[in-house]
Amino acid sequence: MGAAGTCGWVLSHALLCAVCLLCARRARQVTDGPAAGFLLQALAAASDALEPLWSPGRPDPHPDPHPDPHPDPLPGAWVSAVLGQPLVAFGFHRLSGDRATANLLLGGAAALAPAAARLPADGRLLAARAVAVLAAGSVLVLSVLTANGHGVLGGLLTVLANLLPASGARHGGRPWVLAAGNWALQRALRAQRFGAE
Repeated sequence: MGAAGTCGWVLSHALLCAVCLLCARRARQVTDGPAAGFLLQALAAASDALEPLWSPGRPDPHPDPHPDPHPDPLPGAWVSAVLGQPLVAFGFHRLSGDRATANLLLGGAAALAPAAARLPADGRLLAARAVAVLAAGSVLVLSVLTANGHGVLGGLLTVLANLLPASGARHGGRPWVLAAGNWALQRALRAQRFGAE
């Protein structure tokens, strides 16, 4: 990756991290689950943003014959991506009174995280994206049913970001699209909360 590519990589993931942190702060005023989800997504984005700064350390005495072009700088950060979006969806479903779906989404993601820990990096990427698409899809359906425009937009953007071809990001889809999707989801949470009262 050239200097321009590295700069774009860092800026896009830093923006996603900043947006997720702001969303977490604002979501905290509504409910705690989505705030934790946004924080976990910020952690995953920060891990990706800082990737160019990680030093490779000592040379491996037994190098991998097929090295990963994007090794995990923080091998556990993918868990943040697996649990982040389901926590956001959990909040949507809890606010709408659908506790069964909320618990199913969160429980499924929590069960998948340790089960997928032994998968190679591509398997973890697939697991993280599949969980994010499922969670965002459930928010999309709920938002359509409750006429929550921000939720529809956020759900669509989040699903789209995780279905687009990979741009090298390990922990999620295109960071620019995810940033916009998370911002819309944060706005939708507030609308869902005030619509529920």
